[in-house]
Amino acid sequence: MAVTINDVRAIAATLPRSYEAVVRGQARWRVGRLVYAALSHDDTIMGFGFPREERAALVSSEPDKFVMPRPSDMRHQ
Repeated sequence: MAVTINDVRAIAATLPRSYEAVVRGQARWRVGRLVYAALSHDDTIMGFGFPREERAALVSSEPDKFVMPRPSDMRHQ
């Protein structure tokens, strides 16, 4: 079962201080200036905040579901 942008919106709407922003044509969800979820331009890939030190373990646990962030995004906590 695929997650749609409307599914993400429904969950994000229940979170305190959370809001949606469109940045360069991409939907992103924020709390203040912190982005905790974002969809790719074609809505096929969702990025989400995850502790840096645990990312590799998450990806290796289910490599068909998770991928590492772009190198430019690896600098973020």
